[in-house]
Amino acid sequence: MTSENNQRIAVLILGYNDENNLIEAIDSSLNQTYENFNVIYIDNASTDASLSIVKKNYPNLETIAYEKNLGYAGAYAKVLKETFKKNYDAAVLLNSDVIVDKNWLKELVASAYVSEEIAIAQPKIFLAGENKDLANTFGNKINYLGFGFCGHYKKTDSDEFNNDQEIVSASGASLLVKKEAYEKIGGLDEKFFAYLEDQDLSWRAQMLGYKIMLSAKSKMWHKYVFAKNARNNWKFFTLERNRLYFLFKNYSAKTLFLLAPMFFVMEIGILADSLSKGYFFDKIRSYKAFLSNFGQIYRSRQIVQQCRQLPDSELFKKLNPTVEFEEINSPALRLANILLKTYYNLIKPFI
Repeated sequence: MTSENNQRIAVLILGYNDENNLIEAIDSSLNQTYENFNVIYIDNASTDASLSIVKKNYPNLETIAYEKNLGYAGAYAKVLKETFKKNYDAAVLLNSDVIVDKNWLKELVASAYVSEEIAIAQPKIFLAGENKDLANTFGNKINYLGFGFCGHYKKTDSDEFNNDQEIVSASGASLLVKKEAYEKIGGLDEKFFAYLEDQDLSWRAQMLGYKIMLSAKSKMWHKYVFAKNARNNWKFFTLERNRLYFLFKNYSAKTLFLLAPMFFVMEIGILADSLSKGYFFDKIRSYKAFLSNFGQIYRSRQIVQQCRQLPDSELFKKLNPTVEFEEINSPALRLANILLKTYYNLIKPFI
């Protein structure tokens, strides 16, 4: 195996109307102790000054500009396809609202290339600003009904995270994916557009027997503000649609059958909640979108299920029985978690 310092890495920064954050993100990503890499800025049809700011301040930086917003999944899928034709060994997907440590890339690459079994690695992602010592995510978690959430959110770093460790899902805010693994996994699913595409990629990697790792010495800070990303109609619709995509595409028929009772109980609860909070029709839209794309999703499911190397019995234990995210804690969620955990323990032996 070649030294990690010989790996040629493409650092891909995807921006969309984020002109206030680009300078810090690009400056910090260029100021790395690792040497064999290139930074590429991808503009996803921004309507602000993002693209002109990049071209003015970084005239030698490679830029790609799309005339239409392709979403996170669509833009990165297109760029990665071309990037991996250019003799890059791996690519890093990086948000435009981040600041990375000078050793961020060196440590991330080192962790990823410990073993050929590793397909994806993410750094420790901290919150930027006043809470810079608190975690944004040290690896995302997945509830067995497809709800994804930040792992160890707002927790302090500790001895528990001194060493690299396997995680269930890498955060799209910053993840490194190896070329060979990415192509075997089948790439990002463009149908997701935005949200849960990183979860879907991570899960499909594990279905093929790959590992997803947290790099303990790689650090960065994400300008994550939950209020900025508060539930809105479009986001709720997209998350719910993509959760249906994720579940139907990736679980075996047996697992889907066993999950069905709790799935329908939770759907009734979500519908009731959406009715009281004004996003009922967005929930209905998520069903319509799923059904209208059923043919494509079914074909994707066939490919995924035919290629998988690990059964759900091996993978189910990695999933969370509950949803644990501080920003959405509520009596309704606490009640839901009791039901979710009880049912998880009930069906786990039969998966």
